[in-house]
This record gives sequence, structure tokens and C-alpha cells, in this order.
Amino acid sequence: MPDSRRPRAGTGPRGLSKDAIVEAAVALMEEVGEEGFTLRKLGERVGCDPMAVLYHFKSKQGLHRAMAEWLTARLAPVEADAPWDARLRGLADRHRELALAYPATFGLMPRFLNTGLSDYRHTETVFRALEDAGIGEADIPAVCLGWYASVIGLAMGEVGGLLQPATAEELAEIERLPEDAFALTRRFAGFYRDLEAGRVHARTVDLLIDGIRRQAETARAGART
Repeated sequence: MPDSRRPRAGTGPRGLSKDAIVEAAVALMEEVGEEGFTLRKLGERVGCDPMAVLYHFKSKQGLHRAMAEWLTARLAPVEADAPWDARLRGLADRHRELALAYPATFGLMPRFLNTGLSDYRHTETVFRALEDAGIGEADIPAVCLGWYASVIGLAMGEVGGLLQPATAEELAEIERLPEDAFALTRRFAGFYRDLEAGRVHARTVDLLIDGIRRQAETARAGART
């Protein structure tokens, strides 16, 4: 008879499941933030000592990568037959939704070139969209990294508070600025008072896509000459 005391496949000491540890880690991160997150607290939550957690991930960085991959796996795929710009816009919107749902854990994503298989799948989507847009093969990796840095950074700015409306104190400070030196800052103060994060996101993504389109057009024009 099989020994029921033997850990199941994919489990470590005390039968801990790697997936269960990651889910618990994400939940803990969202509750206490990164500054309050420790392996000791995670061990207490899943009922083991910190070394048992490290059995699966080798290091805290390895755990963080697994947590970032857990988030990436929750990005719904975009339609493969959609126009290239719709694919990029859709994936950018999904990153924003993910950041708003998991604001603390989302900060782990830009620390890794790739987080795992799910991330590679989405990167393949971006590569394909850039190729379909007409970006030259030699430029695709750099443009892809720039796109990710912009989209992830934009989402992090929103969850970090950068895209929230200006407070009365901040607006008053702007009003006190000398008009001769800060005429434009004073003129745009109303925008910051009525700031809409969704509008900033959409406009920035439009600019990214427009830049990609123009770059592709320039490359095609150069190829014809």
C-alpha cells in the first residue's frame, strides 16, 4: 500500500504545496506591504518555519519571482487575430487592472526580465504585435523592453499615488508659484485638480502605440529609398 504520510508530488517538507505558498505569500504581501513582508510571517501563515519555504524557492528573490509569475498568469490573453495596436492596448489595459487588484505585489514585476512561462507567453504576444506593426527585427527586443517599462511603470505610478488628483494643499502651493517663472504649471493646475487616472493611462498608451506606428513607417520609408 502507498504510504499516506509521504508528501504528494510537488510538495516539500510537511507536504507544503509550492502553489499554496505562493498564493499565501501574495495575500500576505497585499495585507502588510513589502516592508512588512517577511519569511517568518509567511511561515507562520502556512504553518512552517522559514527554511521550509526556502526549500521550494532557494531564496527570497526566488519567492518574489514566483509571486510575480503568479500575477502574470492572471493576465488574460489578448485575441491573437486582433490588429497589432489592439493587442498592445489590450495587454496594457490588463496590466493596469492587475496592478489595481494587487498593488503591493505588482511592484515585484519590473525586477525580473521574465517571471516564468506565463510571462514568456505574453512577451511572445508583444514580439508578434511589434513584428506585425512593421518594427525591424533588430529593434524589436529594445522596443519590447521599452513598452513593458512604460506600461508597468505607468501602472505602478497609479497604484503608488502619482496619478491621484492634487490635494487642496498642493493646488494652493502651485498658486503661490511666481507666474513669470511657472506660467505653464499654474495654467495646468486645473488638470491636476480633476485628474483622472484612466485618462492618463489611455492617453499614454495611445502615445506609445503612435510612436511604434511612426517608427515602423519611418523604417519602411527608409527601406524604399
